[in-house]
Amino acid sequence: MATKKITTMSTTYPCKYCNKEFKRENSLAVQLCEKKKRWQAKVEKGPRIGFNAYLKFYQYTQNSTKPKTQMEFIKSPYYKAFVKFGRYCADINAINVDRFIEFVIKKNKKLDYWTSDALYTEYLNVLLVTENPIDTLTRAIKHSMKWAEQNAADSKDMLRHGNANANCYAISNGHVSPWVLYNCNSGIAFLETLSRDQTEIIWDFIDPSVWSGKFADYPTDVKYIKEMLAQAGW
Repeated sequence: MATKKITTMSTTYPCKYCNKEFKRENSLAVQLCEKKKRWQAKVEKGPRIGFNAYLKFYQYTQNSTKPKTQMEFIKSPYYKAFVKFGRYCADINAINVDRFIEFVIKKNKKLDYWTSDALYTEYLNVLLVTENPIDTLTRAIKHSMKWAEQNAADSKDMLRHGNANANCYAISNGHVSPWVLYNCNSGIAFLETLSRDQTEIIWDFIDPSVWSGKFADYPTDVKYIKEMLAQAGW
């Protein structure tokens, strides 16, 4: 009489991130593949901005009506490039990140170029002359409050007593706008103290020929900004 051979099916545990199979469940639990690391990092600021940029990219360029998922993002061959962009935005404290993302997409720039300082400067020069003046005022006040906390000083004195190079940097990255500089006593006084080299660094952002016309077109906004800054002691 022939003996029947009994076969058994071995159970495996696949990783939902990389699809690798493990013989033991605890091995699966402790394994840390690259895509699992990406999933765990999704709450960090850089990856969050990168994922948002990824969603908008497919929305605008592929006419995608079905939003991409987080899992699709971490498995995408473009994950690293989008996260690099997200971390760049976080590192430079980019202004109005959603609008910056839309700007680089509509400019049809290659993804690797999205972290270019020259591209961000181009974006800022467009943003600063088109955004709501109240947004620029709010941003400058917040920046001055942060400066005050770090220097045990009064926020209204940032342009009076703050480091000139640091203030120039704040101007060149958009945190202190010409809407503020040209419409308060401390801003005008600050500009008058700058060296030639410092002025050259920020010139593209404060060009008087651009801003005099801007202020002439929006006298009501100018009056409001001046009043708010005067009340704040600027």
